[in-house]
Amino acid sequence: MTSTLAVGALVAATGCTSDPAVTAPTAAGTGSPSVTATTAPVDAAPASAEQAIVTRYLDAIADADTAAAWALLSPEAQDFYGSESTFASTSATDGTVTPDEAAVLRDAPLVSAEGPEGAFTLVSATTDELADAWVVRETADGLRVDDAGVPPTGDSLYEWINPAAGAEDQTAGGAAYDTTAPASISFASPQSQDQTEPSVVGYPDTLWVFLDGEQLPSIAAVSAGSGKRFTTEIGESSGAGRGLTVVWQTGDDSLGWRSSTVVL
Repeated sequence: MTSTLAVGALVAATGCTSDPAVTAPTAAGTGSPSVTATTAPVDAAPASAEQAIVTRYLDAIADADTAAAWALLSPEAQDFYGSESTFASTSATDGTVTPDEAAVLRDAPLVSAEGPEGAFTLVSATTDELADAWVVRETADGLRVDDAGVPPTGDSLYEWINPAAGAEDQTAGGAAYDTTAPASISFASPQSQDQTEPSVVGYPDTLWVFLDGEQLPSIAAVSAGSGKRFTTEIGESSGAGRGLTVVWQTGDDSLGWRSSTVVL
């Protein structure tokens, strides 16, 4: 999901979507990254199959080719929307990448980093004003993109606390980042919203953190009121746009993942 320029520290949380047919890989709760990011320069061929599928996805979004973009989504992302027509009518306003953003980001350098135990590859793009990242993973149909939107209400929603960007903040000039505090994100407890079904957003215990595509140590949740909060130290901004992304599973029995990106 695309994100807005801000400066500060990050808090994040993680969760998983359930898919009874698959068991998600187990990942360590916290730790230091062990994978070197791969970068594809502007005007160069994609450096990997994962970058190639993100380029195809951004091309489809930028060109308003809903059918092509829909075909590149993972089964879990498609299940979130329910139908291609719902995806077409809501995806431009639900925190995923818009056509205008896609037209800019498809020309930005792409950086890839492997997730925990190879469960996914995160492909990131950052400009001075925009940042976004896409979870790409193997499915029964080949590589696909996990890019489900933000539910409008009532589903264990998450929101950024620092910067105070809500669930997503995708363009320059958005919420300011407080450099004197860690970056942070919070998740509401499903019980606090009287839910009886598993959350499509998830209620994670761990978040995996990436800054401009480079993996940082993962972070564990801390209880905060009726929910959870995640925080991470990012440091001072250099003045250029930096994309901070957190990734989490949406359910214990699923290979589906979600991500949220803000610009620092």
